[in-house]
Amino acid sequence: MKRVQIIGKSVRKFEDGYPIVSLTDLENRNDFENGAWVQLENHGHFAATAYFAKQHRGIGYILSLRENEPIDERFFAAKFRSAVGRRMAFADQSAYRLFNGTADGLGGLTVDVFNGIYVFRWENTALKQQARLIYAGFERAVGKGKTVVAVTPGQEKAQLITGTLPDQPMPVLENGVTYPVDLTVGRAQLALEFRQIRDWVKQTSKQKKVLNLFSAETGIVTAAMVGGATEAVTVDPTNRATTALQAQLAANNLEQAPVEMRTMDVANYLDYAQKHGLTFDTIAINPPAFIRGKKHAFTLEQDLPALLEQAFAVAKTGTKILVTTTAPSYSLKHLQQTVNTAVENYTGHVTAFNNFLSPDDFLTNVADRQSEALKGLLLSVD
Repeated sequence: MKRVQIIGKSVRKFEDGYPIVSLTDLENRNDFENGAWVQLENHGHFAATAYFAKQHRGIGYILSLRENEPIDERFFAAKFRSAVGRRMAFADQSAYRLFNGTADGLGGLTVDVFNGIYVFRWENTALKQQARLIYAGFERAVGKGKTVVAVTPGQEKAQLITGTLPDQPMPVLENGVTYPVDLTVGRAQLALEFRQIRDWVKQTSKQKKVLNLFSAETGIVTAAMVGGATEAVTVDPTNRATTALQAQLAANNLEQAPVEMRTMDVANYLDYAQKHGLTFDTIAINPPAFIRGKKHAFTLEQDLPALLEQAFAVAKTGTKILVTTTAPSYSLKHLQQTVNTAVENYTGHVTAFNNFLSPDDFLTNVADRQSEALKGLLLSVD
């Protein structure tokens, strides 16, 4: 295994549990080699075993802080056994997250379960090079005969690894709502971190008019209609959001539900709604970090405050506004600050009365603030 020298202050960072290796940690940046498993050292003293990977955050992940621990099938089996043990409370649910990257000791991999089928999502190609070893560890931990599919970055289709895949899409039942999920498609279709939010929406939507902005994989409109909403408007710049919602409504026998689906720029719709005096009882906003519409691009950092101000303009007394983000770099504190900025420019009164974070199967690494998958605020217009 290649030995790579790191700077002194990085040793303490890794000892404290921070799981991501950055280029600035290396004494010689030329030591980076995509896919390499390396031993990190400082002045000849062992610091950690890691692997290097080209990815969005950093240049790799820490694997072990134990100098003589072999990174083999038994190593990965232990990671999976631990993950299974920590998810026992979710084992009877139709869909949940079994393995959550750095929180379960292996950055670069998540595993979700849908109707007993395991979906491996490789977040970089470097870790996937060790897939055979990792699959063997998984099988040792959970048993043989499981159906496993895998998704690799940049690939539109998932790959069947073991087992037999039932006809796709297949119905996934969550809290009395059916969501069709096609596991042969590479991208995620149902955001599991939104389960608690979908539950809240279903419970509070009776006789309510709902506006959903950036619908994509949240499933919020479907939950609202099953919960008795009188009507809903959903706005997203992408066509796939409309296609997904149509399939969800059909799966719940709601093809004739009063749902207006608009594929357009969200800010433009809010302008339209304000000019026409439209108001809503519930407004859900889940903006991406960046999305390019037909005429305008949306950037979370720059455009969320203005978007919130527009949302306040189509609210009324008693309206609940749910604003969420899954952008890793956008913390709950940052979200609170953004909301406060928007409220300062609003003539009415808004209070935040609840926070949403990921459900308990989405374990987080306390040393990595960006490992929290979901951050959300529930606001009330008084």
